[in-house]
Amino acid sequence: MNRHLLAFAALTLSLLCTAAEARRGETPWSIGDVAKRGMPPADIRLAAIDATALRAVDDAKLQRSDIPHAKRLAIAEERRLHLQPGSSGQWQTLADGRLLWRIQVSVPGATDLHLGFESGSLPAGAALWVIGAGDYYEGPYTDADAMPLWIPMVPGDRATIELRLPVGAGISNDLITLTSVGAGFRNLFEAQGKIGQPGASGACNINVVCPLGQPYTAEQRALAYYEFRADDDGFTYICTATLLNDVPADRKNYVLTAAHCLSTQTEAASMRLYWNYQSADCVITTGWSFAQNQTGAGLRASRADADFTLVELNQAPNPDWNLFHAGWDAQNIAPSSSIGLHHPRGDVAKVTNSPSAPITTNNCIGTGGLASNTHWLTGPYDQGTTEGGSSGSGLWIPSADASGRGRRLIGVLSGGTAMCSGSNPDNGIDCYGKFSAAWDGASPSSRLRDWLDPAASGTTTVAGVNHAATPVPSVDPVIAARNAAERDARALRTARRGLARQATPFNPGQ
Repeated sequence: MNRHLLAFAALTLSLLCTAAEARRGETPWSIGDVAKRGMPPADIRLAAIDATALRAVDDAKLQRSDIPHAKRLAIAEERRLHLQPGSSGQWQTLADGRLLWRIQVSVPGATDLHLGFESGSLPAGAALWVIGAGDYYEGPYTDADAMPLWIPMVPGDRATIELRLPVGAGISNDLITLTSVGAGFRNLFEAQGKIGQPGASGACNINVVCPLGQPYTAEQRALAYYEFRADDDGFTYICTATLLNDVPADRKNYVLTAAHCLSTQTEAASMRLYWNYQSADCVITTGWSFAQNQTGAGLRASRADADFTLVELNQAPNPDWNLFHAGWDAQNIAPSSSIGLHHPRGDVAKVTNSPSAPITTNNCIGTGGLASNTHWLTGPYDQGTTEGGSSGSGLWIPSADASGRGRRLIGVLSGGTAMCSGSNPDNGIDCYGKFSAAWDGASPSSRLRDWLDPAASGTTTVAGVNHAATPVPSVDPVIAARNAAERDARALRTARRGLARQATPFNPGQ
């Protein structure tokens, strides 16, 4: 009985863990014992990188205090290639008749890898994985995942690509084409206090779970850290984005970020978004995870002067992640102070407070030509700051604002000069593209109102809404497995008592 209960609990735990993670589903063949005892797949070695030098070049731009600068953060240098399963790698037939293709790509010096498959068509029953150091993997991806397909990062300087085909499927170069490998140079999977790693933003930054962030627990669930491949230089960058509500509150998967981060369809297609990327503790960085991720979006609207881009995700986020579609306000009314929610330097989510009312200003980073009064000027901050990677994040009306419009987004970060001075914010400033400036424009592709108010109701402010109509409660998988095992044991005891009663002879004297 105990053996059966333990097996049942283990199965329950396994199912719960699988459901809770994004693409950490079925285990790829390559990390099993049989694969590791055999021959490793062929290794395609790409040009090495100097991670230290690449970090230094980008950081020199981001740490200037003399002029305002954009705050997207470079994290990987691209390597272009053209790998297809019909002409490279190793094929083998598994015991059940399915075909397996494997190949490794490596970039000496890389801290993590970002793979892009820009064309292909997987047949029904096929499955694709990408495996990094320590048997960390993303997948499986299937025929339900449209190309181009950009895989969330995996750790290490070497990645194994595994493609499994169903019985009867043919080997073809049309299956997938690997065209891009981003060689990471900021070691985003580690937490050792270096720039670009979790826990590595400036010492003045404040985790969103701290008291300053407590009024914004819903809005934190709208926040995404994301990676994308830039068209202009091929580097992979990170910025911050926010999942938005619309007037019908129909949970369209609209995400708002900055145009200087991304502004083309190919850049939107390369987005890899990470949700609920937060520390579980206020003082130290702990409990963070990249597990809740998804890939790909379609461009809906963008404009350089107001520095905004609106995309729509290719797939709805998993309801189990319990995300939030943020409210917003397009009335161009300055609140008495402001709040920022963002991911500085690839770090977990942070909260920033500006104690003064934002002031109307021009685009401080110089994009968008001669347009004026398109931005909010904020700072100096008295709690927290912004840094590289914060670009695209939201400026919010504080929760206690007298207008009753608290916790609604009014701007998108372009950049500035603000940074940390030791454990305190410095006296720098930032500018945020106004939501009100982005609301109207020359055409639907350059304004927000057509997408967020599709019935042209004239509504210019809405509250946020949970992604799931009924939020899914957070359940500890160990407790859930234990409870299920206890229910199973009770049911078994009840059944045994019933059988015992049936087996006891009737005694009329009792």
